[in-house]
Amino acid sequence: MDLLAFLEAELPKQTDELGIEVGLSGGLDSVVLLHLLACLRDRKNFKLNAVHVHHGLSPFADDWADFCQTLCDRLNIGLRIVKVEIHTKGKGIEAAARTERYRVFSDGLNQILALAHHQNDQIETFMLGVARGGGVRALASMPKWRALTEDIKIWRPLLEIQKATLEQYAAEHGLAYVSDESNQDTGYLRNWVRHDALPQWQRQVPNINQQILANVRSIQDDLALLEEITLDDYHHILSDGLFHVAKWRNLSELRRRRVLHYFFQANEIRLPSYKTLSDMARILLEAQSAQWQFDGKTISYYRSMLYVGRSETEDYPWLCHTVIQGRLKDILLANGFTLKPHHFGLSEQTLMNVGIVRKMTNNDVIKLEIGHKSTKKMLQECHVLPSVRKIWPIITNADNICLAIANLKINQDFRAVDGFLPVYEPLTEHITELNPTKNVIK
Repeated sequence: MDLLAFLEAELPKQTDELGIEVGLSGGLDSVVLLHLLACLRDRKNFKLNAVHVHHGLSPFADDWADFCQTLCDRLNIGLRIVKVEIHTKGKGIEAAARTERYRVFSDGLNQILALAHHQNDQIETFMLGVARGGGVRALASMPKWRALTEDIKIWRPLLEIQKATLEQYAAEHGLAYVSDESNQDTGYLRNWVRHDALPQWQRQVPNINQQILANVRSIQDDLALLEEITLDDYHHILSDGLFHVAKWRNLSELRRRRVLHYFFQANEIRLPSYKTLSDMARILLEAQSAQWQFDGKTISYYRSMLYVGRSETEDYPWLCHTVIQGRLKDILLANGFTLKPHHFGLSEQTLMNVGIVRKMTNNDVIKLEIGHKSTKKMLQECHVLPSVRKIWPIITNADNICLAIANLKINQDFRAVDGFLPVYEPLTEHITELNPTKNVIK
């Protein structure tokens, strides 16, 4: 097989000024891919670089990095070597290493990240999906193209190529490469599938590789159709930029589940378990409001909408101190507030006086044009998400009289024409009525 002609046909048609970065481990697959692209670089006029992730897990890790540097110097290819620290945090060592590897890949400056996964890898990935129960997406294995970030796409041009073909190419061109000793350790599930499970299946079902690859192609088509339908449903539900639960309720049960699945994906929240997702769907069907915490983010169901915000509020300045007290202008600006010009805001004179910034309590009230109103009621009327009302900041004078509710309201007795409203910008995402665009879900 002419691998060079195959890869040339796989290249994007417009290669002028195209930037490709190869994920280079130093192993057979990535060395062959790098060599092939280096042969095509000048002919097709694209920029070529490589990246090596130094995981530090093997005693030979430094040698592998040196090998990659020597190879790239010989081929006149720029190489970035990035050392990472692997923290499992409940993950297996392979999964943790993969997370760090793709984090490094995401920092690249080229439009395309080329990875050297081949046909054998695809078959193993399918079997791993079966073993781990990852659903349709896992069984679809690896796509040839997928988005890594908004600016970088992953390209796997060798998915149709058998490993034996790559070995033959390396031998014909005298390519040296490194071998990772951990690839022989069947304590890792992928290695067990490769060395023990698949050979037994292949002896029993000689054409199983072709059957698996046919299944992968079929499942990838089904998944693409499913994602197309889900995306149409999602855009319908978000017709004005907000997630309308009433529209979501009108879908069938399966489509509701798929839309919630996509909702987590779109908002970069790790997908919860099947049971948790089912419970969430049930609550959205039955309740009027609810709140969930996932991966440092809060999902709020409020006033028939879903909103996403961060969970970590402990670093808000007024929650980090027993009291923030001093000249109002100074303490507001020093603690991340801005003073926005407002037709009826706090006067310069008031801002020069001593005051306090603290979270509201159930006893706080603010004077309005007619009478007084509790700050809690004001936050409710302004449709501030319930999850943050109890920690919302107010500004008081030295006598503990509420001068202002941050971002929202000024005390009638302290208003001045062309004054200033104290605003803490991160809070705007929690005001559903005043700033609906701040709650747009991707």
